[in-house]
Amino acid sequence: MNSILLTFDFRLSTHRRGFTLVELLVSMGIFTVITGVVLANYRTFNTKAFFVNASEDVVLALRQSQIYGVGVKGCGTANPFDCSYGVYFSTNASKKNEIVIFADVNSNRIYDLATDTVVERIKWNSYISVHSLSCDGSTCGSDAYVTFKRPSADAYIATTANPSASIGVLVVNLIDANTGSTAVITISHAGQISLQTI
Repeated sequence: MNSILLTFDFRLSTHRRGFTLVELLVSMGIFTVITGVVLANYRTFNTKAFFVNASEDVVLALRQSQIYGVGVKGCGTANPFDCSYGVYFSTNASKKNEIVIFADVNSNRIYDLATDTVVERIKWNSYISVHSLSCDGSTCGSDAYVTFKRPSADAYIATTANPSASIGVLVVNLIDANTGSTAVITISHAGQISLQTI
C-alpha cells in the first residue's frame, strides 16, 4: 500500500489555471453593457414612478375629502360638522402643478383662499401638471372643485364660472411632460372615482 502512495504525484499539473486576457475583457464588456442598460432605464423608471404616484395622489386626495366630508371631521366654524371638504384643481400656470384639499368653511362649494382652510397642499415636480379639465364632456375652464358634505357621499362638482350648479362628471387629465404619459381621473356626481393611465 505504501508503494501506491509514493508513486502518486500530488503536485498540480503544469498547466496553470486562471483567466486569460481575452476572457477578462469579454467579462468586463458584458458587465459594462448590462450596467449601462440598467442605469439608462433607471431615470425612465424613476420618472414613471413619480407620475404614477402623482395620479394616485389625486385619487387619494378625493377619497380623503370624501371621508372628511361624510365623516365627523370638524372644520372650526360655529357649526363645525356642517361644512364640506373638497379638492381644488387648476390648469393655471401657477397652480397646475398642485392640488389643494380644503375645508369649505363658508359653504360656497369653491375654494376661497381668504376664508377656507387648507387641509393639505400636494405639489408635484414641474413636469407633472393638470393638463385639462372636462365637465360633462366639454371644457370647464381653468378651475374645478369637487366637494363632499354629509350625510351623502355624493360629489358636488363646481366651477368658478358657475358654483351653484353641480356637474355630472369631471375628468381631470394629468400629463407628464418628460415621458408624455397621461392619466385620466374621472369623478362622477355619485362619488365614484376612477383612474386610467395611458
